[in-house]
Amino acid sequence: MFVVSHPSSRLFGRLSKRSLEASGPLARAFATAFFTADVLASVSWLRRQKSDGYAVFVRYLLGTAYLPRRLAPLGYGLFRRLLPSPDLALFVDIDPRVALRRIHARGDRMEMFETLHKLDQVRSVAKSIAKDGWVTVDNSIDGEGPFAEVGRIVAERFEAAEPVSASRP
Repeated sequence: MFVVSHPSSRLFGRLSKRSLEASGPLARAFATAFFTADVLASVSWLRRQKSDGYAVFVRYLLGTAYLPRRLAPLGYGLFRRLLPSPDLALFVDIDPRVALRRIHARGDRMEMFETLHKLDQVRSVAKSIAKDGWVTVDNSIDGEGPFAEVGRIVAERFEAAEPVSASRP
C-alpha cells in the first residue's frame, strides 16, 4: 500500500508547504499552484507504478476546499472529471477547535489556513462538496477510534485487501 500526503516531500510539495507558511494573496496563489502540481505529479507517479496494491492519497480532491468559496465547487468538479476517481473517497471530518488544538500541539510553523476562522471555512466548503459517494469519519475524538474506523471501512470495502494499518503518520 502506498500513502502519499499532500503537500508531499517532493519539490512541488515543499514549495507548496513554504507558500502555506507565508501569508497574503500571492502566497495563496503560489500555494495553490504548487499544491496542484504536487497532486498531478503524484497521479503521474501512480500511473507508472506496476503494483496491484492500493494507494492512499491524503488531501487529493478535497484540497479544492481551500480555494475561495465561490471557486471551490468549480475546482472540485474540474478535478473530479480530470483526475482518476478513487475507489473509496473518505472525508475525515474534524471540529475546527479540536484541529487547532492538535495543530498547536505539533509545534510546527503555522500555515495560512490554520486559524479557527479559516479551519471553519474550509470545513464548511469541504462538507458542501463531499456529499455524493463520500464516506465521512469523525476525527474529533482523541485516541485511536477514528483510525480504527478508517481501517474498518477500508477492510469492509476491499475484503481481499492487504491488512490496513491506520496509524498516525
